[in-house]
Amino acid sequence: MPPVRARVALLCTLGLLTAACATTPVARVADRLAVPDVLGQPHGTPAVIGQPAPAGTGLLTAVTCAGLEHCWAVGAPAPASATGSAGVKTGAGATQPAPSPVVIDATANGGQTWAGQPLALPTTPSLTAIACPRAQECMAVGSNGALAPSAIVLTTGDGGAIWNEVSIPAGAVVITGVACTSDHDCTVVASDGTTVWTAHSSDFGRSWQREGNLPAGMADAGGLWCRSDGTCLASGYSTTTPGHGQGAIVISVDGGATWAAASVPAGTGLLQDVACPSAFSCLAVGTTSTTVSGLMPAAGKLLQSADGGHTWSPSLASPPIGDVSGIDCPSPHTCVIVGTKWIGQPPVGTGAVARSADGGTSFVAATTEYTPLGLTALVCPSDQSCIAAGGDTVARITLPAPPAPKVVRPRATHRFAPGGLR
Repeated sequence: MPPVRARVALLCTLGLLTAACATTPVARVADRLAVPDVLGQPHGTPAVIGQPAPAGTGLLTAVTCAGLEHCWAVGAPAPASATGSAGVKTGAGATQPAPSPVVIDATANGGQTWAGQPLALPTTPSLTAIACPRAQECMAVGSNGALAPSAIVLTTGDGGAIWNEVSIPAGAVVITGVACTSDHDCTVVASDGTTVWTAHSSDFGRSWQREGNLPAGMADAGGLWCRSDGTCLASGYSTTTPGHGQGAIVISVDGGATWAAASVPAGTGLLQDVACPSAFSCLAVGTTSTTVSGLMPAAGKLLQSADGGHTWSPSLASPPIGDVSGIDCPSPHTCVIVGTKWIGQPPVGTGAVARSADGGTSFVAATTEYTPLGLTALVCPSDQSCIAAGGDTVARITLPAPPAPKVVRPRATHRFAPGGLR
């Protein structure tokens, strides 16, 4: 699920936002070189081990898994200056061609190693979300990267060896979210630059049916979460003043046919992701910042709902990491969040992870090894492992095994009877 600011960066690139695109983010890719790695693994917290994504990878904004081993991360191509599009000079004076832009990375061993998956397309797309209902079937969405932008939907039936461009919802300029509740039933969040709506496909992208519009004023929605009973939630923000917004959540109980605005506390910062560890308990994460035009250093924000996402209130516990971008709850008790740890002045962001063992009531921060950039996407295929991504970095998160249930042995009982002890 892509964070709000990553989606805003894409919309700025497409020219769909104006005033919100004037601010330069504080943390730059080059700054990561000055940040030392943080090593260690305290007892009771996740082990977070990052690594560089395959050569040519740009800005990863979404990640998903189909089982414990097969996972994919998608994003946008890196700027030409970052990839060195003119080539790299070698010691002999020759110039090596720059690596081809990579916007889809995949692993078949639970994140230990990754490989880029090439696309046979005329332009390199900017992908914002991905869903893989099975190990061989995935759907990735975003914008086609052309000068005249249009939405793009890519699907694969062989685990990503070949990606095919399929139909898009009519009128969509960009697609910011996707969720698949079965092998072929998928819902996307699409926009024409003015209106945001959802569309549904029952044949894995070969055709689309437009569904309901999201409530007016929803400027961005990409943290799409759906389950098979027809409940869907999307997080984002509504514009308040130029360059600023108020966190917003919308809910559908009919699979996206109609949408309603959930009740969110006034003054909430931007919301970037949502998850429901149980039928009624839901959590939303984001930042205390209201700036939509760049990643501004801020504390993390956590909201909770006890009615399945219709009404929200601030959590009593504050997230121990800043600018929370992703959340996943692989079990009713286990939830994981990712975001940014701000270091120094001026602040430089590094990746941060925290885990809850009580369904999101409280979180404990983890130390990490090689997470030089903020983590913006998260998926947990089990309650003992997660995959995170951010920038051109991917990370494996190993969660402690849940405590074994205590075995209560029955106490021996003795009956007294005439004649002695039995």
